Amino acid sequence: MYKTGVETKQHILDSARELFYENGFKNTSVSRICEKAETMPGTFTYHYPKKNDLLKDIYSDYMHRVIVFVDSKKQFEHPAERHLHVLAVYYTHLYTDPKIMSFHKEVLQIASMNHWFHNARKLIASYSGEGNLRSDDPNFNLYVKADNAVRRELNLNFIESDDHSLGAIRKLLGEIYTINAKLFDVGLELTEHYLTEAFAFAEDVLEEDLSLLPATEKYAE
Repeated sequence: MYKTGVETKQHILDSARELFYENGFKNTSVSRICEKAETMPGTFTYHYPKKNDLLKDIYSDYMHRVIVFVDSKKQFEHPAERHLHVLAVYYTHLYTDPKIMSFHKEVLQIASMNHWFHNARKLIASYSGEGNLRSDDPNFNLYVKADNAVRRELNLNFIESDDHSLGAIRKLLGEIYTINAKLFDVGLELTEHYLTEAFAFAEDVLEEDLSLLPATEKYAE
């Protein structure tokens, strides 16, 4: 039995992650998550009214852990440099495990998650200060929507391709950030320099425990 609501919620999330890793999102029922988490359906819906709501916490946690890890290892002179390092670590860990890649494909095809990814991109763009684009720019929301749509299509194309090697991931990052650089007014030459450094860094830290699934960290008591 878990002592607090926070512990219960975390145990539900951890159980869901393990099941999503083994079976995928669609093939994992709420009843199976409740069984593994040793909790009642009413408790589950109290914390997560819909199964899709689990995904927001899973991706928020993953994004947070990647950002904290990158910031703990390096200092950056330019926001684009930092952003590319985060992006490189995020995608190399996401796409070097076939089960996680399959799960991510499912998530990208869920309409409600597209809206969540858009809001997450707005947050990252607003605090990272990419290029000359400011969050109070009247075109800011339009730019971020376009950027999010491009990322989604490029990622789906990558997943559906036959080549998921590190070289292919490096190419994907280049495609994503070439578009991103144009949208956020970051010079392409500087982008390529940062991208080369970022991918080398990401390759060096592939063994770090930064996986999207399953969870290995718990809330402290």
